[in-house]
Amino acid sequence: MSTSKYIPSEKYRQMLVRDGDRRFQEWHNRFLDYQRAYLEDLNKRRLK
Repeated sequence: MSTSKYIPSEKYRQMLVRDGDRRFQEWHNRFLDYQRAYLEDLNKRRLK
């Protein structure tokens, strides 16, 4: 397939950066949910 168009390197870099940002956001949101649940559990145990 010699007819395929190449992506300019700057555009490719921007795509990678956006994908990395999206993956980080997904991970960070899961982490914050986990952290919040952990701290709530910790507080419940302390109050007993």
